[in-house]
Amino acid sequence: MIRRTMLALLVTGAVIAGAATPAGAIPPPPPGGDLLIVFAYYADAAKTQVIGQSWTGCGQPSGSWGVTSGIRQVFFTPC
Repeated sequence: MIRRTMLALLVTGAVIAGAATPAGAIPPPPPGGDLLIVFAYYADAAKTQVIGQSWTGCGQPSGSWGVTSGIRQVFFTPC
């Protein structure tokens, strides 16, 4: 009984540790400038079809179009 409990705890811990992913932190703007941060959302992992975008930065209002969930890639463009 104790062995089964220990094994179950070890397997659960391994699954949780394996499923955890590091946070994708957005870097601070460069000195003396600002960045336009654009998130592109794709329909599949091959990133062949953009299905939406969201953006923020450069002193302009944030915005978005399309579907803003799924496979994501971030782009940083100087203003």
